[in-house]
Amino acid sequence: MTTAKDRLNAESGGLIEQLQKETEHMIHSMPSSVHFDELWRLHTEGNAEGRRDRRRLSPFKKWIIVATAVLAVTAGSITGIGFVSPQIAEALRVIPFFDYLYAKDVYTANFKVIEQKQLSSPVGLEARDQGITFEMAEVYYDGIQLVLNYEVTYPESSPPITEQDAEVYYDLQLRDHEPQSISTHDFTITGDHTFVGTTRQSFGDKDLPSQLTLDMTIDAIGATKGNWDLTIPLDASKSKALTSTVYPKDLNFTYRKSLYTLEKLILGPVNTQVIVRNLYPREKLNVLLEDDKGTLYTDQGGGATNDYYYFNFTPLTALNPEPAYVTLIVTESLENGEVKRAVDRQHLNGAFPITLQGVEGGTVKVTSVDYEEKQTVVYYEASQVMSQITPLRLEEKEGQTILPNGQPVRISRDQLAFKLIFPPVQPSDRLKIVANSFSYSKDTQQFRLRIPLQ
Repeated sequence: MTTAKDRLNAESGGLIEQLQKETEHMIHSMPSSVHFDELWRLHTEGNAEGRRDRRRLSPFKKWIIVATAVLAVTAGSITGIGFVSPQIAEALRVIPFFDYLYAKDVYTANFKVIEQKQLSSPVGLEARDQGITFEMAEVYYDGIQLVLNYEVTYPESSPPITEQDAEVYYDLQLRDHEPQSISTHDFTITGDHTFVGTTRQSFGDKDLPSQLTLDMTIDAIGATKGNWDLTIPLDASKSKALTSTVYPKDLNFTYRKSLYTLEKLILGPVNTQVIVRNLYPREKLNVLLEDDKGTLYTDQGGGATNDYYYFNFTPLTALNPEPAYVTLIVTESLENGEVKRAVDRQHLNGAFPITLQGVEGGTVKVTSVDYEEKQTVVYYEASQVMSQITPLRLEEKEGQTILPNGQPVRISRDQLAFKLIFPPVQPSDRLKIVANSFSYSKDTQQFRLRIPLQ
């Protein structure tokens, strides 16, 4: 079976020839036992902290294939390792990386920014063992988040791969650094002998450097044991060029008898990070971040140490890229009994508007629905700020839930109007829209801290 890599190689003869010449020159100009760190340093010069948490990557999920043509160079204990120059690898990348993620229920707004602004760095590293090739194609790193994109190729002589074969067992370690981190993983089988994947990792450390070395240790792919270790250089220079940091002065606040200081905001192209220092005994905090037009940024996770909280959110929106301020909304930790929950179901029968119960006593008013060939677009308005986070879903029949592809996108600066993308469905009398809402009890403590961004 012809893979995307085969097709790409056939279409990129000139680039392949250039790559071969470059790699052959490197092979003949240095011994095969040279360590990759030195190889990478020489190559880049010629062209102008971490606990190892073992993780099992989740099986068979969708991802986009990326192909780079490389020649093998022996390096250390790696069975086979090669690389391409960033310019060539960028030219070889003709298929968008995130199409498979866009096609499933994975929130991808930040990945679209990576793709649109070409913020990832081509790597082109590969390791081969037991006839299986693991190829790291592109990496995105900004000090807050890491995205690794890779392809695995089984031998042509092997049977067609299954979901159990499309798994990777690995350790990740940042040299000289040991940040808190959370990870997610996605895969797609792309051919009889190929699958592709991504690893997404968020860090809970306020001072990771712009340049790091990542050691990726792989001892099994599917049921095959082997060694596919890679040493991966990380460089945040692309994202740093589009990042600004705000250090608010004297923004202290007391909440439930604890004193907090807002240390800084990092406003990046892919993430917004809020760092809060805790001066007295720490409470568990629930937070939201709102811009000066009432848009709530999507929570991207975070963490805490004995001294700091790290709250990660989506970046500033294209609709309001330069807000005068943002507001940090702090709500005390809640038990299930302190939250009133409700479910509201309404038929999507073409009679608009349709009003649903929303979060915090507000409403969500569905104004129209577009039934398109590849997607269904629901347009709605929220009656107040908190109601915009009301979870919505579709039902074609009882128990048959259709979840949205990603998060709502605000479409108006003057009103809380949004669109939400669902998979394609057909209009029918049975189709319903469902809102799951909640309200805090009246005695729930909440604190709002306005943060100027000038």
